[in-house]
Amino acid sequence: MYISAYRGLEEYAYTKRSDIKRYIKWLYNADKDGIFVAKIGHKIVGFIFFCHRWWDRIYGEIGEIHELAVASEYKGRGIGKALMQKAMSSLQRYNKIFGLWVGEKNETAKRFYKKFGFEEKGKVGKWIRMIKIKKE
Repeated sequence: MYISAYRGLEEYAYTKRSDIKRYIKWLYNADKDGIFVAKIGHKIVGFIFFCHRWWDRIYGEIGEIHELAVASEYKGRGIGKALMQKAMSSLQRYNKIFGLWVGEKNETAKRFYKKFGFEEKGKVGKWIRMIKIKKE
């Protein structure tokens, strides 16, 4: 599923199965309560991993979206939006500031995150830092 989600965006993804497995394990262990999975029938078609308490050197403790992936054949069906809404609802119980990183050429993802109120705040290499500050 992960490989399918990054079709055409391989420069931002792990491509070896052993690396993908280690990465998914790291994501899971970072916050065991920070995962939602989308399934159709018995097939996993998307997932989101996030941390309720992540440390950012500029903003301090924030909610962090680490990975949002939807299988390519299921994109455009609202799965990513539903996963993001559930994650943000969970994160907002603990945080007022939220962050994520997105590939600089991934215009579709940047537009998607901007719809959720994220703004581009910086860049490191090929990664764009996006931040959302919850308004009171």
